[in-house]
Amino acid sequence: MKFSISITTLALALTASASPISETQPAAEKKAAAAISGSGTPGSIFMFGSAANCRQIFYDFGACGLSTFFADKVPASMPLVAIPSGIFDRFGEAQDNSLCAKVITMTHNGVTRQAIVADENTSSEQSIDMCLDLWQAFGGHDGDGSLITNFSWSIAA
Repeated sequence: MKFSISITTLALALTASASPISETQPAAEKKAAAAISGSGTPGSIFMFGSAANCRQIFYDFGACGLSTFFADKVPASMPLVAIPSGIFDRFGEAQDNSLCAKVITMTHNGVTRQAIVADENTSSEQSIDMCLDLWQAFGGHDGDGSLITNFSWSIAA
């Protein structure tokens, strides 16, 4: 009889350990479950000159680690951006950030463009940092490092 009780106990223990445990979802994942948006955010240029070189820097060295952790999720045709650290940091750290590799839609003065979140911008301006192709699409000029003000933006879940 003791033997059958031990087997029953073992079977119950294995069943319980294999059952899914209802845990609360991490805060970073909860926040990314819904789209987020903002307005009045400035835009800045990350690097003058070649948009391709700028994109490669974001891709290889940005906080999200796109080249390592998201290589198959980032279309080569999409521009890359760094979002303000005040926004980025609320959704996790580095490549574990739930905003990494997500599409951000940005609008300024009736011009709308999309890009992929690749990095965080830790500057005091707390701006969306972009490469020359996006910068020019929004009215910026190569060699002009002033901020473009009042972007509205959203990042889909």
